[in-house]
Amino acid sequence: MQRVFLRRKFCVTTPLQAELFAKKKMGIPMNKRKTDILIVDPAAFEPETAAYNRILMLFGELAEHPDFSLRSVVIKCPALSNDDPLESAFIENHRYAGVFGLGSTANVTENPPWLPHMRKLLTQNIFERNIPFLGICFSHQMLGDMHNARVDFIDNRHELPTRRYQVPRGKQVTSPKMALLAATLSDSDYFSGNRKDLAFREAAVQTRNWAEKDWHHVFPESSQLPPLPPTHMRIRKSIQQLWPREFWSHTWHEQEVKKPMQPWDLHVAMTSPECEVDALVHPNKPIYSVQSHPETPHPTRDGDRLLKNFIYMCHLFNLQERMP
Repeated sequence: MQRVFLRRKFCVTTPLQAELFAKKKMGIPMNKRKTDILIVDPAAFEPETAAYNRILMLFGELAEHPDFSLRSVVIKCPALSNDDPLESAFIENHRYAGVFGLGSTANVTENPPWLPHMRKLLTQNIFERNIPFLGICFSHQMLGDMHNARVDFIDNRHELPTRRYQVPRGKQVTSPKMALLAATLSDSDYFSGNRKDLAFREAAVQTRNWAEKDWHHVFPESSQLPPLPPTHMRIRKSIQQLWPREFWSHTWHEQEVKKPMQPWDLHVAMTSPECEVDALVHPNKPIYSVQSHPETPHPTRDGDRLLKNFIYMCHLFNLQERMP
């Protein structure tokens, strides 16, 4: 019995575990592991259980691989959970690998009483620490409002039967940063080590800390592409090859982000005939948002791919930060 216990205790089953065990044995310090994904659900009446289940399903598909470095998904409802407030998600020394912000029947323009505190907690614990964030619908509008954009009702809402957009629609991806998040990976590509997987991994890790000037240098607005170092050339080619021609997902909303006339520190990342600001990215931080609902199943599975790519990115960043 003693031999079996010791064998199980020190058994190394994956390359990742082997690396960690070797570093521990040699006394090499490692950064604290960021093990969880946080879902912030600003639901005003009922939790978005369908959205949870979709994200959990995609998380579970990646977690089947032995080298997946994230542990679990934590869910918080700041508008509903008086006995378990959002503060409890940010306990001492607990940092997340990534955060999803979901939609809500509340409106940003109404400034519900729980919203200012939610913004403050996300700013202090997520945005200022460069932790990846993906906002959906309400959380997309919250992000735009936090960066001085105007959030208002859709222009032609009185002409629509439901007073809101409620259709699946295709969007043009206009930002290379969002193109990487929406990259055309298939389920068999993750962890495969094939060409697409390796291209995505390198591009995600190398561009994580890029500033706006880096993106502009590799993807200039002019048609003339400047000569680049080999690594940057590979990243540009990889993102161009993984860039989706169009992104489809379900849409229902009565408010949206309006593109401001003055300069602002976010970039429009998707656009459609119905909504000029259909997605946003922060040029210097791993912050993304979409107006539509990628968590709602669509025949193209574009939404699943975007959510799964985000989780995969969080896994890759988590591995990177564990290196001394």
